[in-house]
Amino acid sequence: MQSETIERKGHFDWILFLCILFLLLFSLAVVYSSSAAYAEYKFGEYDIFFRSHLRNVVLAFVAMIISYKIDLEFWKKWANGLLYLSLFLLVVVLFYSNPIKGATRWIDLGWVNFQPSEVAKFALMVYIAKIISERYELKDDFWLVPMPIFFWVFIFCGLIALQPNFSSSLIIFLISITIMIISKVKIKYLINFSLFSIIIGLLYSVTASYRINRIVDFWAFLTSSGKNSIAYQTQQALLALGNGGFWGLGPGKSRQSFLFLPESYGDYIFSIIGEEYGFIGTLFLILIICFVLFRIYKITKNCQDLFMFILSSGILIILATYTIVNAFVNIGLLPSTGLPMPFISYGGSAVIVYGIMIGIILRINKETKSKETI
Repeated sequence: MQSETIERKGHFDWILFLCILFLLLFSLAVVYSSSAAYAEYKFGEYDIFFRSHLRNVVLAFVAMIISYKIDLEFWKKWANGLLYLSLFLLVVVLFYSNPIKGATRWIDLGWVNFQPSEVAKFALMVYIAKIISERYELKDDFWLVPMPIFFWVFIFCGLIALQPNFSSSLIIFLISITIMIISKVKIKYLINFSLFSIIIGLLYSVTASYRINRIVDFWAFLTSSGKNSIAYQTQQALLALGNGGFWGLGPGKSRQSFLFLPESYGDYIFSIIGEEYGFIGTLFLILIICFVLFRIYKITKNCQDLFMFILSSGILIILATYTIVNAFVNIGLLPSTGLPMPFISYGGSAVIVYGIMIGIILRINKETKSKETI
């Protein structure tokens, strides 16, 4: 009996949608649990972070639906405009923002602190997808394809590093290079640009003692007892995971969120999940996220349009990179970076941008025909 290949029309991926919805709803529970003690101590309102995150989750959901409804040609058409807007915001935030914890990363809009680097990350990905898809036959021409991309990557990463936000700058650089590798840009161009950027990055990294200390103390943490002040967050995060054991202490019963673990509702929320829901809870969460990434991979693999393929690949790389880095920081395999867990950590602009990305993925799936063998 001969097999036959049939072509199916694109559709709305309800499974992916429901997984994302679950992650967003779950984030409400863990943000509330992990932030209540600090919110009560700092602001006298135990649910202030929860209310803010609830609003942002609603906005992310709305952004996801809107971006799903938008034709993909819209992003290609406005890729340059989005890039210029991001550049403007990255400059504005350096001069017209109130420093928070010593960094000028947010623009206060009154109802939310807006982080331009999140928009810049998205804009850069859309721009790379547009340039390479439109000039694919000329991708080996250094001045027509690699050079414009290198220029914007360097400018954006430089401005983000000046906030200072060196970890985000580094991750965005690595994501951009990875997207270009997938797009088959000449390796020699990528190696030369990477070497140049590494030299600049190393020179910049030694201009602040805290960056050097963070790396040195992380190494000390890995090779010795690690009992130093800068490794404090890592120690407390590991304590949280240890407290949780296999089954966890139970929802809302975290001990480390009671002012022991800084950023327990943000960068270190994964540790609080481990404390409250145990190894089995963190494993379930990771499996859900891995399933989401696999679902996006399948959608990417089915793309027949180059712009869609690069755009979907970029979203997949961003979500996978941020998830891995955040989890590794929480379990002590990487130094503290300040990068959130996608869809789970407390945040404003980050969770909204992730909502837009998922909306785009859902749109790509709707516009892509899949082939099945029967």
